[in-house]
Amino acid sequence: MNAEPRPLPSVLQRRRARRMGYFNAGLWGTGNGLISGTLVISLANELGAPGIGLGVSLIKAAPQLAGLLRLVAPALIGRLADRKRFCIGCYLASAVVLLALPLAAVSGRLPRTWGSLAAIVLVWCTYHLLEYLGTVALWAWLADLVPVRTRGRFLGRRERWMVAGQAGAMLAAALFSADWMYFYPRNLYPDKLLTGYAIPAFAGVALLMLSQLPLARMPGLSALAAARPAAPLAAILATFADRRFLRLVAFGCWFSLFNGLSQSAQELYPREVLKIELAAFLVLMTGMRLGQLMISPWLGRMADRYGNRPVMLVALPIVATGTLFYLAATAEQPGWFAGAWVVWIAYAGINVCLPNLMLKLSPGEARAAYVAAFYAVSGLCVAASTIAGGVLFDLLRDRTFTFSLLGRGVVLDCSQAMFLFGWITRTLGVVLLLCVVEPTGNEHRAK
Repeated sequence: MNAEPRPLPSVLQRRRARRMGYFNAGLWGTGNGLISGTLVISLANELGAPGIGLGVSLIKAAPQLAGLLRLVAPALIGRLADRKRFCIGCYLASAVVLLALPLAAVSGRLPRTWGSLAAIVLVWCTYHLLEYLGTVALWAWLADLVPVRTRGRFLGRRERWMVAGQAGAMLAAALFSADWMYFYPRNLYPDKLLTGYAIPAFAGVALLMLSQLPLARMPGLSALAAARPAAPLAAILATFADRRFLRLVAFGCWFSLFNGLSQSAQELYPREVLKIELAAFLVLMTGMRLGQLMISPWLGRMADRYGNRPVMLVALPIVATGTLFYLAATAEQPGWFAGAWVVWIAYAGINVCLPNLMLKLSPGEARAAYVAAFYAVSGLCVAASTIAGGVLFDLLRDRTFTFSLLGRGVVLDCSQAMFLFGWITRTLGVVLLLCVVEPTGNEHRAK
């Protein structure tokens, strides 16, 4: 469809649009914090269904699978509606789909085995697919409304609103969960447990819907100029002829593959063996996010001064040690588990520098194809490895493995073996990162 361009918004309308963008981020972040992936995994784990490892891996892989839609989203937006209507419609649809999540587990209409688990996985994946389509339209819409000269400051402030909402909501959900477990102990009121998960989930859905009101007050612009993907398949494939970029893709795939394999073990071991409750998970996640928020600007300045690769070479080995803390944690000494969330604050170095390095290696005239290629391939790797890790966990969860360490035999269960393997393989990613050549400032400007 070819919509007629609308008049450009005035300065006052643009200012109001920025304020509405902040309110939208704050409300959406609060809703997202109440119905986080951690809560969904806890809900699925309580079902006691067989094949829980595969179920958890599909829940974890859902955002990466949805990320593949970046290749077709512009075509859908151009054909169906303008950016504003398409964005709001997809976000509202995703929230409506999410309403079925607690109902599938709590209502009792489905058997609390494969039926309920499959329903939770299907709802979570569909939610992320719709949400990602809306996000693609939202970024294009915001780019039209906010001038380039102030866009960085706007996005930084918007991120602050979103993270603040997520952190506050996670703390609120943690306190609610702790109070619920106090008044309705698991051993006395087993039927009340799923209801305790459903209440913050319903509240989160309500806030996700409410977050669309600020978007509705923002001025809409024209539809996309053309109903076709911004980066054709041929252009995406051509990026793999760039050797310097291919080295970064190799590192991204390695890191994604061995990050994904241990995801099911990382989610289920603390719940099943260490007996960590949802409230503790949410408190640790909140602390990690706040830590990343505090150091991210400083890491960005370090990357500008010394380069992205040096920052990542420091951050990657620190991040890799997270699974060692899981390995050290036992039912008698579960406190080691918290150390992983402290070292994972260093993920900020990768989150800031990896996309920045990708953009530096992407020539300006083909940047869309480079970005699409990197995220499509690395996203597919993490999704496939997460699912494979869940299948392996289900197959090997009752087995033990014996290793020789300093002349002594060490016996590890399936989860512990995965943690050890994860630490070794993630640390070896440093070798691939050393092979990446980061362009100098002059090279970057020449592109």
